[in-house]
Amino acid sequence: MPRAFRHIRVLWRLESGIAEGRIRLIVRRSVLLVLAALSALFGLAMLNVAAFLALESRWGPIWGATATALGDFVIAAAFAAIAVTSRPGAELRAAIALRQATMDGIENEFTTLRDRIALPIILVPLITAIIRGLRKNKPDPQ
Repeated sequence: MPRAFRHIRVLWRLESGIAEGRIRLIVRRSVLLVLAALSALFGLAMLNVAAFLALESRWGPIWGATATALGDFVIAAAFAAIAVTSRPGAELRAAIALRQATMDGIENEFTTLRDRIALPIILVPLITAIIRGLRKNKPDPQ
């Protein structure tokens, strides 16, 4: 039984590590998506400036602001692509694999314990049935 408690303690630590890894991944994705949104917002503002300048002058400052806005959109797309393709790190994958091994260990430990306990539980009714059967087979002394 102490091994089962050890497995449960290891499982608790692994679950904590997995949760921490998932939280870090969510925070990373969120930060990158916020950066992508800010870059897109800045790009939109620059497009607005470009449209305004297009009305003011025909060619000069327009292309500069437009190129800046397009550059901001490219940066925003890069942030978004990095955020979407972020995958769990090697340590999170290792923790998940170790969690599965620990769960298998706990299951094996409780199966072994169940088999140890179940044997006497099964033997008592079996012995009782054998004794009753032997009593019925004896001739009645009269």
